[in-house]
Amino acid sequence: MKAITNTDIIESRARWARRIAPLTLLFLIGGLITNFMSLSRPEYFQPTLLLLALGFVFATVSSYLTARWVREPRADQILSNLLKKFSNDFILFNYTGPAPHILLTPTRLYVIAVKQHDGKISVKGRRFARKFSWKLFFRYFADEGLGAPASETENGVNKVQKLLAQELSPEEMPEIHPLVLFTNKAVELDIDQPAVPVLRGSEFKTFIREENKQKRISNAQRQTITRLLGGQWA
Repeated sequence: MKAITNTDIIESRARWARRIAPLTLLFLIGGLITNFMSLSRPEYFQPTLLLLALGFVFATVSSYLTARWVREPRADQILSNLLKKFSNDFILFNYTGPAPHILLTPTRLYVIAVKQHDGKISVKGRRFARKFSWKLFFRYFADEGLGAPASETENGVNKVQKLLAQELSPEEMPEIHPLVLFTNKAVELDIDQPAVPVLRGSEFKTFIREENKQKRISNAQRQTITRLLGGQWA
């Protein structure tokens, strides 16, 4: 397997996460100080609300950036590890194209949404729901939201199709499939007629091997797809 990764965006977002973290602490400490001061001087009440609101916003942004770009293993590292024994007929594009993770196989393309969540998650049609627990409540700022994985991957498929259509005719356009991958071993999935394929990390390699035994994408198509999706990193 060959991985093409935009390391510039990883380093840039990681730097922003490290810059925002101390600002978050500064706003929250400032809000705590002005809160005590407002007990004797009411004019400090509004600055307290402002500082705490800024602290909350910065904490949310910081936790999102840290979870996605700083904490390891990142999604691109997980996919690379799962696919490392595949041949070079499989190319993984990380953050270089219109979707974060795109896998080119000998047969088709996959737009993959990687979810590292644990706990109980139910999937019914297009709906993904994570069961509430106090453990998750106290980890609110440390966890990335589940989002809407079905829409996320389907939108990615549409964007990839539009990009490839710039140089590939309808007859040359390969199949592009959405795929949601849960990689945390502690996740408990309850799947009922999902709108898009939903897999556990342990199922991923077998699924990819079984679905991509035939070579349907020509070398010329692969070169064009790699150039379009890989950009300057190809």
